[in-house]
Amino acid sequence: MGYIAKKIIQLILTLMLVSIITFAAFWVVPGDPARIILGPNATAEQVDSLSEELGLDRPISERYLQWLGSALTLNLGQSLSFKTPVNELIAQKLPVTIALSVISLMLTMAVSFPLAMIAARRPGKLTDHVVSVVTHSFFAVPPFVLSIFLTLIFGIGLKWFQVGVFIPHDRDFWGFIGCMIMPSIAIALPKIAMALKFIRSSILSEKEKDYVRTAKSHGLSDADVMRKHILPNALVPVITVFAIISADILGGSLIVEQVFGLPGIGRLLLQGISSRDFPLTEGIIIYLAGMIAIVYFVADILHSLIDPRIRLK
Repeated sequence: MGYIAKKIIQLILTLMLVSIITFAAFWVVPGDPARIILGPNATAEQVDSLSEELGLDRPISERYLQWLGSALTLNLGQSLSFKTPVNELIAQKLPVTIALSVISLMLTMAVSFPLAMIAARRPGKLTDHVVSVVTHSFFAVPPFVLSIFLTLIFGIGLKWFQVGVFIPHDRDFWGFIGCMIMPSIAIALPKIAMALKFIRSSILSEKEKDYVRTAKSHGLSDADVMRKHILPNALVPVITVFAIISADILGGSLIVEQVFGLPGIGRLLLQGISSRDFPLTEGIIIYLAGMIAIVYFVADILHSLIDPRIRLK
C-alpha cells in the first residue's frame, strides 16, 4: 500500500475516533442530557419534549450512527439556542478564525526563518545572543496576556487601532486585514520564538555534516551552500514543527478572539458552552479537530515529498 494511501486511512481512522469521543463526551454523560441542557428549572414536559426532539429515547449506538451519517453529509443538526443549522453558524464565523490563523502563521514564518538564519550564521556571537534573548522573552508569555498588553498599549494608549471594532471582509477587505494585525502579532510572537529555536538548531545540525564541507571545498559561497544545501535539508524536520505550531495557533486564536472582540469560532464556542447548546458545541469541536487532523496529514505528505526516503520506510 502506498504511503499516501496509508496516511489517508490514518486520517479517516483519526476522524472516526474523534467523532466517537466527541459524541460520547456530550451524550454519554451521567444524568439526563436534556435536563443538563435545559437546566434545573425546566419542567418535566420540557425535558420530555427535548428528549424526544434529540432522540434520547433511542439506543446510543443507533443515535451515533445516525449522527455520523448526518455529519458525513455536513449536517450537524440545529443549534438549540440560535434555532439555526450548526453548519450555517460555523460557516459565518469560521472565515474569521481561519484568516486570523493563516495571518499568524505567515507572520511566524516570515520572521522566524530570517532570524534563525541570522542567528545560525555565527552561533554564540553577539547577534545570536541578541536574537535569542529578544525572541525567547516572548516564549513564556501566553497569547491572551500579549493580547491584553497590546490592547492597553497600542489600542487604548496610543490609539493605533480601535478596540472592539470589527470590519467584515466583504465591506472593506483592507480594513478587515487591519483588524487582524494586532491579534495576529499576539498569537505569533510566542510561536516565533518556538520556531526560531528549532530552525536554528536544525540549520546548525546540517552545517556540521560532511556534505556541507564538501560543497565549500568545491568553491561554493556560504550563501549558496545555505540556499542550495543546508536549508532544503533543514526544512524536513521543520515541517513537523510548523504543523504543531499551526494547530497551536488555531487553538490560541479562539482565546485571542475574545480579547479583541473578533466574531470568530472562539466567541461562538463560548456562546455554545455558556448556553449548554450541545449540538453547536459538538459541531465546533468536530470542525476544529478535523482541521487539525488535516493539517498534520498535509504536513506528512509535504514531509514525504521533500524527503522521499520517508515513503520507503
